[in-house]
Amino acid sequence: MGTLSDAIQAAEKELGRTLPKSFSDWLLANNGKSLGALTIFPVLDARDPRKTWESIVHHFKKDWQEWLENFSDTSTDFSALLPFAEFGTGDYYCFNYAVNGQTGEPVVVLWSHETGEIDQVAESFAAFLAMPGRPG
Repeated sequence: MGTLSDAIQAAEKELGRTLPKSFSDWLLANNGKSLGALTIFPVLDARDPRKTWESIVHHFKKDWQEWLENFSDTSTDFSALLPFAEFGTGDYYCFNYAVNGQTGEPVVVLWSHETGEIDQVAESFAAFLAMPGRPG
């Protein structure tokens, strides 16, 4: 099940940023689906609130903020990151709005919950989907 543009726009308003087009396009067709073992955060959809409750907004406002508290004593700035999937036991795939890839969309990075380090893994969400050996 996909979602509607209205649900994506509502999430963007709550997050205070525009989601990358390739991600929005994916959500329109696949909202609430996983990529193998990798859970991609959906946008909340009133048509299926149970399946979409743990939305990208929910993760950003709750779980992500709790992880960031571990780095509150450092000067590291994670404000350009927006997590869109959880990998393993606390690491996140994020859009890095501070760096645009060749398509003009934010690059995809893997954020370590242990060190706070980020590693770029793809030029865009579309490139992330196409990665050979992508986790999940």
